[in-house]
Amino acid sequence: MKVLLVALLLCTSSILLFAQTDSLRSQPKNGIVYRIKTDGILTIKTIAQTYSRPFHWKKKEWLLFSGAIGVSAASTLLDEPLYDYTKNNKTPFLNDLASVGDFLGQPENNYPFMIALWGSGVIANNDWLRDTGIMLFASVTTSGLIQTASKELVGRARPATDVGPYAFKPFGGVGYHSFPSGHTMLSVATSWILARQVNWLPGKIVFFTLPVIVGGSRIYDGAHWFSDIVLGSALGIACAEAVVKIYPKLKESALNQRLSIVPTPSGFSLSYKL
Repeated sequence: MKVLLVALLLCTSSILLFAQTDSLRSQPKNGIVYRIKTDGILTIKTIAQTYSRPFHWKKKEWLLFSGAIGVSAASTLLDEPLYDYTKNNKTPFLNDLASVGDFLGQPENNYPFMIALWGSGVIANNDWLRDTGIMLFASVTTSGLIQTASKELVGRARPATDVGPYAFKPFGGVGYHSFPSGHTMLSVATSWILARQVNWLPGKIVFFTLPVIVGGSRIYDGAHWFSDIVLGSALGIACAEAVVKIYPKLKESALNQRLSIVPTPSGFSLSYKL
């Protein structure tokens, strides 16, 4: 199992390195401290604006949100049948696959990867790595806080408690942290960003497939109902898409503030503030 997980991480790293070679471009030679400071500010602004995004939704966004809630509600009809099926069809291969899904969905495994990705970009002054790391951190952090609060407030019983999918106890402890699936939200918020950042089709397929493994593992392990997975996926996509739209604009705005046109005796010149 450990060999499989290491191979998966190496495969992911190879995809990223291959996929981003066409995205390299020279950047101003600012110091590492400066890059860390500016990236930190952009990350905080991205997270803040992602949270405020619903206040700026238009009719289309509210229709999509309503649709996601409707699909999640309808998917509750499959909660017990799917849980019963997985409970009665355990195999060694599926046990191993569920372990992979659990590994991929844990924050303690995702954050070191994201920080290493971003840190490599800071050291190498690689814009693609820095951008990807910032968007991953903002997407996962935003979705993580949402799912943590939702679990406590909703208090839906996990399948393993054997009290059914319609039992609720807000602030009832870990056994009532089923809705939504945090592992699924995190994996979707991560993979969606990575898939949007790469231009290599096989890489996109891999990144879109990984959350399916994570979500399936949560049902298989009795940690979540199918409807928890559906809504967790929708929320993860919403957070990632918001970050993908917000971050480039914030970065461009910050860059424009450092660029200015200065009048000279012979005309105008472009000034860049370090």
